[in-house]
Amino acid sequence: MNKYIILLFNVLFLVSCSVKENKKTELVEDKVEESIIQNVFFKWPKDGSTVASPIFVDMGLSGMLIQPAGKVNKGFGHHHILINQTSWPLGSVIPMSDSTLHFGLGQTDTSLELDPGNYIISLQFADGVHASYGENMSSSIKIKVE
Repeated sequence: MNKYIILLFNVLFLVSCSVKENKKTELVEDKVEESIIQNVFFKWPKDGSTVASPIFVDMGLSGMLIQPAGKVNKGFGHHHILINQTSWPLGSVIPMSDSTLHFGLGQTDTSLELDPGNYIISLQFADGVHASYGENMSSSIKIKVE
């Protein structure tokens, strides 16, 4: 009888240790996920650039993944370019217009036709239904078009 109690105690002890280890692993994974910097950025043009139209724009992304519009999945989305705007409010759907350009097929580069002048262009990342990820997932630069 004592052998069975000792065996039961050992089994319970081993199970409790493995549950604690799994919880530790989950906590570490959560901290790693939280530490990944999520942002968008312009690979080209650079802030302060003087460029000719059409302007080649190369869009960068860190900490999330590109997915075409249509389906909402955590950690996924697609780019938008805002002309003379700095960001779109968190959770608000970005409408399609001449100053809010959608790249819902998952594009990461484009060419923009802009008249000569000074511009603020911004990248804004949004989910599958174009709901903005807000200011934290936007980036703005100033350019001069000749």
